[in-house]
Amino acid sequence: MTQPLRDRIVSFKFWKQGGVIAHASDPTIIGRRFDPTDDLSRAWSGEISGSFEDLDHAESAAEAALGIPLLEVYSPIRELWSGDIIAVAEFYEKAEQLEVDMARARRTSWLVVGSAFAASTIVLFSIVAIGDNTIRRQGRLLERRLKESEQMAEQNARLRSRVVEASERYATQTDRFLKKLGSELHDGPAQYLSLAALRLEAAFSDRPEKPAEAEEIQQSLQKSLAEIRALSRGLSAPDIDNLALIDVVKRAIEDHSEHSPLRPHVSLQGSQTIELSVSDKLCVFRFLQETLSNAARYAPNSRCTVICEAHNDRVVIHVNDEGPGFDPSDGKVLRDDGGQGLLGLRDRVESIGGRFEVRSSPGKGTSVTMTLFPRKMSTS
Repeated sequence: MTQPLRDRIVSFKFWKQGGVIAHASDPTIIGRRFDPTDDLSRAWSGEISGSFEDLDHAESAAEAALGIPLLEVYSPIRELWSGDIIAVAEFYEKAEQLEVDMARARRTSWLVVGSAFAASTIVLFSIVAIGDNTIRRQGRLLERRLKESEQMAEQNARLRSRVVEASERYATQTDRFLKKLGSELHDGPAQYLSLAALRLEAAFSDRPEKPAEAEEIQQSLQKSLAEIRALSRGLSAPDIDNLALIDVVKRAIEDHSEHSPLRPHVSLQGSQTIELSVSDKLCVFRFLQETLSNAARYAPNSRCTVICEAHNDRVVIHVNDEGPGFDPSDGKVLRDDGGQGLLGLRDRVESIGGRFEVRSSPGKGTSVTMTLFPRKMSTS
């Protein structure tokens, strides 16, 4: 054993099977039996093992009493000719430098870990700060956009309200003008034509036969009078300014029944005493006038139903018939006979903020629905 190695080795032991110490630098433990440690068991299996500062076993009490750091090494001893393990040598080597190196390694490791943690913390904090600033900036931008959208929505609502009010005033004025025009046609040209027909009849009353020209003139006068009266009746709307919803519906159906054999079944649902504006009442009247006229024209022998629903915030009127039906796209043209047609009804309803819907198909009947949303509604 060289001098440097002799200086480093402070004690040794040789173990036999079963945990018995065959020889040791401490003669007091020779021949004693100790419980095998994990390192000793690994040495008996052929491995060289060791531990540092692990001197809490009974057989290491003397070495632990030295109070210096020791490296405990177990090495198997093999028989020369067979290679079998016949003993295990245990050495205790001074490990002051190892302790210093391990302390330095621990400090280096903690420094690396601490630096990495600090760097990652700074990076994460920077990312979070940047993200927070971005979120705050986008939040402020969204708030401004939301306020702008709300202001635009309020402005659009005001503009829509003004447009609806203007449409209502225009519709009311138009119906009043048409009513006045129809009245003037009835009281003016119609009366003159009627008087001319009477005068013509009286002029030839003393003759046994009227001249052919006189007969033709009288027939032309009668046709013109009938056309003017029909035109006057179509232009004129009844006085519905002071009527309730139920009375407007009944008036429209009664007026239709005067010149049509169609008798619709009427169902009134909800509160029918809702107060409507004049334009709303005119819209209800014209809607029933046109849809019932269409039902009488295209489905005269089918069942027709009128349903009027009055809710707290809307009025819904359905006119259904079981007639031949049609392609709804055909109703998107104006009529040439003086009627409004479905397109005119749609424009009238939507111009005052309502909804208009037509459901029909060939052979499956027709359903026309109007929904009004009066701005001032109350029940009595």
